[in-house]
Amino acid sequence: MQELQAELRRIGAGFSGTWTVAVTDLASGEHFGIDEDQVMPTASLIKVPVLVALYAAVHAGLLRLDDQTRYEEQHYCRGSGVLQHLAPGTRMTVRDAAVLMMIISDNAATNMCVDLVGLEQVNETMRTMSFPMTRLFQRWGDRAAGLDSRKMWVSTAGEICGLMTLIARHEAVSADASEDMLRIMRRSDGRAELSHLLPWNEMNMLEDPRENWVAEKGGAFINGIRTGGSIFHSGRGHFVMSVFGEGMLAGASGREAEGNRLLWEMGKAAWDALA
Repeated sequence: MQELQAELRRIGAGFSGTWTVAVTDLASGEHFGIDEDQVMPTASLIKVPVLVALYAAVHAGLLRLDDQTRYEEQHYCRGSGVLQHLAPGTRMTVRDAAVLMMIISDNAATNMCVDLVGLEQVNETMRTMSFPMTRLFQRWGDRAAGLDSRKMWVSTAGEICGLMTLIARHEAVSADASEDMLRIMRRSDGRAELSHLLPWNEMNMLEDPRENWVAEKGGAFINGIRTGGSIFHSGRGHFVMSVFGEGMLAGASGREAEGNRLLWEMGKAAWDALA
């Protein structure tokens, strides 16, 4: 792990802005972080805590995954996702809303999930799970914060790594809930996330990913904000990684932006070292 830490520092030195990282080797239990307690904007990575809070509400008997819910005008939000293009009144199950939130990062579906749980309950769930710095301050599309990302959603690399470690160990909410969250995140459309440079990247889309799989979520926002959290698994290793970047330079296209390259290179370095 010391060699990996040195390699991540070397990679990070080549980028502008601020970056933080946390890694947990699930096989050995070893963990390290680089500025992992620094509070940073999450962008859509906060949807992982929303997912966990949703499953906690289900576990508490407040919701059922097969309950019907509706996309309404108050859920509308531009940006990522497809629900914004559908007619208000479109019905789906609670689980389907969660799937849309995680697989294609649908912002309107996220608002549906937040409303089902309650915004403050999302934060309370994180607090009771010992992740007090992970905070959601508003729904997607609300304008109270303007473009100030730190008034929208924040966390730390350490807390996101810790939360995803619980999911990976089947200790988040319950074993069954963790397994279903993993099942959803393994199908995330995350080809621009930490796993981007792995040769088997598209295996997430298969029904049976066999030995090699990744369960992940990422986020991006203006001002060079780029985040990622991933659970990696192979026949040789099993580990969790979270990376936060802020103030990264934009490239000629999203694929060339510094924040993307930061995630890609760090994810590949961790895979080479631990899997």
